[in-house]
Amino acid sequence: MIAAANTTRVQAAEVEAYVGRPFGVGRVMFTIDSGGPVVPLEDERFTAQTADGRVLYPALMEQPVRRLLRRLLEIDSPRQATMYFLFRGDEPFEMQVFTPRMQSVRVAPASNARAHGGLLAEWWREYGNRWRERRADPQFPPVVENFVAVNLSRRLGMPLPPEERRLLEAFSPKRTAMSELLGAESHRLAIDQALLLPGDPAGEAPQPLPPPMPWYEIPLTDELKEVAVEPIAEHVPAEAFYLRFGNFSNYFWFRSLSKKWQGDLGNMVSRRAIDSDGSKRIEQQLSLSESGLAQYLGPQVIADVAIIGLDPYLDDGSAFGILFQAKSNFLLSQDLNSKRREALAKFPDAAETTVEIAGRDVSLIATPGGDVRSYYLADGDFHLVTTSRRLMQRFIQAGQGEQSLAESAGFLSVRQRLSAERPDALFAYISPEFFRELTSPAIWIESQRRLRSLREEKLLTLARLQAAAEAIQATDRPALIAAGILPPGFGQRFDGSALEMTDAGPVDTLREKFGYFVPVADMEAPQAVTADEAAAYRAFASRFQQEIGQTPPVAVAIHRVPIEGGGESLSIDVLATPLEDVKLGRLRETLGEPSEQRVAPIAGDMIRGEFVLDSPLPLGVAAEPHHLFFGIRDFRSPLVVDNGRLGPGAPRAELVRMYVGAWPKPGGLIQLFLGDELAQTEEPVPGMQETWQGRAEDFLLISFKPEVVQNVLAQLQMVPAEEPAQAWIEVVDLTGSELSRTVSAFGYMRARETSVAACRLMNTLANQLHVPRELCRETAEQLMDGQFVCPLGGEYELAEVEDGMPMWTSTALTPENRFLLTAPPEDFELPLLTWFRGLRAEGRLEEDAITAHVEIDMTQSAVP
Repeated sequence: MIAAANTTRVQAAEVEAYVGRPFGVGRVMFTIDSGGPVVPLEDERFTAQTADGRVLYPALMEQPVRRLLRRLLEIDSPRQATMYFLFRGDEPFEMQVFTPRMQSVRVAPASNARAHGGLLAEWWREYGNRWRERRADPQFPPVVENFVAVNLSRRLGMPLPPEERRLLEAFSPKRTAMSELLGAESHRLAIDQALLLPGDPAGEAPQPLPPPMPWYEIPLTDELKEVAVEPIAEHVPAEAFYLRFGNFSNYFWFRSLSKKWQGDLGNMVSRRAIDSDGSKRIEQQLSLSESGLAQYLGPQVIADVAIIGLDPYLDDGSAFGILFQAKSNFLLSQDLNSKRREALAKFPDAAETTVEIAGRDVSLIATPGGDVRSYYLADGDFHLVTTSRRLMQRFIQAGQGEQSLAESAGFLSVRQRLSAERPDALFAYISPEFFRELTSPAIWIESQRRLRSLREEKLLTLARLQAAAEAIQATDRPALIAAGILPPGFGQRFDGSALEMTDAGPVDTLREKFGYFVPVADMEAPQAVTADEAAAYRAFASRFQQEIGQTPPVAVAIHRVPIEGGGESLSIDVLATPLEDVKLGRLRETLGEPSEQRVAPIAGDMIRGEFVLDSPLPLGVAAEPHHLFFGIRDFRSPLVVDNGRLGPGAPRAELVRMYVGAWPKPGGLIQLFLGDELAQTEEPVPGMQETWQGRAEDFLLISFKPEVVQNVLAQLQMVPAEEPAQAWIEVVDLTGSELSRTVSAFGYMRARETSVAACRLMNTLANQLHVPRELCRETAEQLMDGQFVCPLGGEYELAEVEDGMPMWTSTALTPENRFLLTAPPEDFELPLLTWFRGLRAEGRLEEDAITAHVEIDMTQSAVP
């Protein structure tokens, strides 16, 4: 690993500035003589300020041609960089430029309208490029850049640059129909952008609801009617998501395990270490906190448990409930009512009432703002506590035989293959009816209205910060609109709701308190919509049908299997069936038929995979059904850090010890990788560039290492598969291996990025909107609706920077890794590797089903 001291020498080269309205514009060009690794474009230490706050919206440009040449020639030469900035007023001023060490620069603005226009265009190009980069590949939540860039675009009449299309779209945030439905970050940024454009939705002529998109109905055959289901499913609405545990012990196990996996696995996938407290808010609303005795008394009182809900919006206010099947109705009812009534003492404004729902008297404990919203009813042996009136209504109706899961053809088709008699610790099911309701015009439009309400509150916060940064005396919505900080019509809503600020926090006058919104399903269905809403729904429905089509019934069943000597294996079955009208892209034409044979395990493989394909890759090569397989051997990859990223520190032949092979018709693979040359012998022979290849009988093998070809080729043979499949993946226990050190290095890089993401947002608030640095964490967490949690176990603090400005960082980061990755710590071990002991998976695409079986081995430390 490469590490170096973090020192920098700076020299100002040139200052240029011109007065103008509403802002003057300037730039300072300087040389960075690096004595260590510095990437200014990604380093919040590079900024500018004045004591009186006159300098605004700095944007850094590093000379791209010189940067490229330096990297190609591996020359650590002095770098030229330019800091653009806006400023208020006409008088000369002293400006502090941090590069990252501070130096003072005298700025004497000139009056030259033409030069002002030209320099303003340069500043906007760099600021717009930063916005585009953050939107395309956000290294931290780009809510500040998105707000400032879009708002300044409107205020200054400067067009935003077109969003960049990335080569690897799968690894870039992308606005899709599903991201729109689930309210993903990319969609929220798009809503922010739309809200900052001028408009008057309250004045639009009403239009009727557009028609729903068509859905394929799964036929309920006589054969399906005979399928046995668990009794609790007879009380679950067909349109609800369903997590069934079978008993209380499994429910308790799931809650404990999910917390651990979110910490160890979640940070490997997401660069957002934010605890939104969604589960705690749900518990508070339901008033169902767990006592220390619950783990022991629960199994004596409860026969079965299921979590059900009508939507996925757990962080904003969801139709969510916990359904119990009682062994003792009296004891369970006593316990649930006792827990629920604790809210009456905890919340002075909480009250208990009886409401009539579907002809039944239902207990409701609630506060006016929604902090508590707990409906409770016992229907025979089945007890539901829920946040939603609509879910309670459907629970009652399902128990009367009206559209329950037990009568759903999709659920029965899944239960036909994953029997209710299985001893599963968890059975999760998502129905087509769930998505049919979510994508209906009334539910979708209301979900978008509530999302716009949520984003309005964040934009209002950002607008206040922007006004303060620009020394504009405006804090409420009308004043911010009058000052031009917010567009005309901002906050005016077609549905008559409004954003109000109360002592308890922001409130939507129709949906109640933020974070505790009335569930979408409980809102009165809109009878009329705006033209924009109708057009947006039609566009969404068209994208959904093109990208997804029909969502099939999907089930995941998890069975716990003890491992001799301690620990356990999770045996996971995944099933999606039937596949009528489901969009699968090129999957069917890429995969071959399920094979009853597979390549035998190869001694020394740490990771191996095998796929049955019709062609090596979808690149126009003639179809030849065959097995494509690979294996990764134990080997410590030589890695170095370049510009804050781990990468190869050696040629490809030295980077990874692996092989790729094909059987029994490798002609397409040879043509793709090797041209017309054929390897005819079992001994490795040189191939393309640094590769070696060998051929034995019907096997072709390619590797960077001749000894790998020689060793693996001798072991290759086909053996019967336990079940016909088209894909197999295996990962062995990596404990003590050289490969584990490489995995930990990449894991540290990812965890560090997650930790630094929060710091970058906090520091950006100070650099771009002049938020006092000591208040940046509080402000950032308010914008993100959650608490920042460092995945490395540190605490966020405002740390001093030598010759620079204090910056937010984590105590878990060594000084040399705070602002740029220089070297992963040698003693760092990815938490996942402390309990992971192996994985085996296989998958199959059938005519009308997708199936997968996964086994994950874990140590005792991972077992609750």
